[in-house]
Amino acid sequence: MLSAPDLAALAREYGVSLDRLRAARRYLYGGLLWSTLSQLWLLAVLAHLAFRGWGVRIRGWLGARMRTGWRLYLFFSLALLAALELALLPWALWLGWARESLYGFERLSLAGWLLDWLKSALIGVLAGALLALVFYALARRFPRRWWLAAWGLVALFMAVATIVEPIWIEPLFNRFTPVQNLQIRRELQAEARRAGVPDAAIYQINRSRQSSHTNAYVVGLFGTHRIVVYNTLLREDSPREIRFIVAHELGHYVLHHLWIGLAFGAGWLLPLFWLGAWLFRRALRRWPHRFGAGPADPAALPLLLFLLAALLFLSTPAFNAFSRWEEHQADAYALRLDPDPAAGIAAFKGFVRSDLSDPAPPSWMIWWAFTHPSLQQRVRFLEKSARPPR
Repeated sequence: MLSAPDLAALAREYGVSLDRLRAARRYLYGGLLWSTLSQLWLLAVLAHLAFRGWGVRIRGWLGARMRTGWRLYLFFSLALLAALELALLPWALWLGWARESLYGFERLSLAGWLLDWLKSALIGVLAGALLALVFYALARRFPRRWWLAAWGLVALFMAVATIVEPIWIEPLFNRFTPVQNLQIRRELQAEARRAGVPDAAIYQINRSRQSSHTNAYVVGLFGTHRIVVYNTLLREDSPREIRFIVAHELGHYVLHHLWIGLAFGAGWLLPLFWLGAWLFRRALRRWPHRFGAGPADPAALPLLLFLLAALLFLSTPAFNAFSRWEEHQADAYALRLDPDPAAGIAAFKGFVRSDLSDPAPPSWMIWWAFTHPSLQQRVRFLEKSARPPR
């Protein structure tokens, strides 16, 4: 924990008031606390459904009204996933709307936020039920190696979702247009040509519809690649800072980070699926009447989801460490493409002012929760790069 003099020095370094820096710290710590509690709540709900035998009861209730087979599995999946979305709604409402409103970021009314949540929940439930239905067919086809087939299915789904998301999903929530400031658009297109990707699609998104947060990101595979800049970032940052941030995103593009990230995710999931299957078999042997007849039985879904969610939760530091490595590589690439470290430093310091980003969180928090290096780590890297060689 930083002392009061250290906090004051940090506030001066980042050009914000001490009150603003303390608010950034509260925003970070509270966000981590509440998001962790929401994940634990999800695990608790799944554990209750699984270990209290609710899967068997619901399967029995549905089975009395329809024939067993894929229809039963589909309706069971839809009911389970919809129930989980509803169970998480209070947490999402607090974290995504109420708390963001308290800190002055949220722009949607409660009705507007709920409409976006409903669209997102429907997409998630339908996609999850379709995935579960394919899993059901694979579990019947491969009764001994079902976990390996499930791993392949999830890896394929991750790739397909990355392709589909920018084309069909994101436009349901926001409008994408070419960057409207012609001067900045020309500068960004010139930067893309220097990166060797003159055909890179660079869009702005009307993110101010939902929030005043600033950001940019890269998404898509094959022909769906696009670099997206929030209109809030275009409004808040200088052209130099915007160029550096887009150079960072071009780094993800040129360095094939989406492909590498998919490969890492699939590779890490493989032992998790094996371990989950081993734990599932042990649970099935110990409590044969509580979890159904096997993975092809819909009654087993709560236990399977609980095991996968628990293993993914415990794997959070590994996924985040990999993400931080990719983000640092993109920072280094941005510095090579647009050798203006002062612009990058100004952009990173601006996040404290515009987004209440805590620049110097404790190391344990970075290890557990951060997908990016801390702002202080990123600023120090750029400052070191800006120093003339001795």
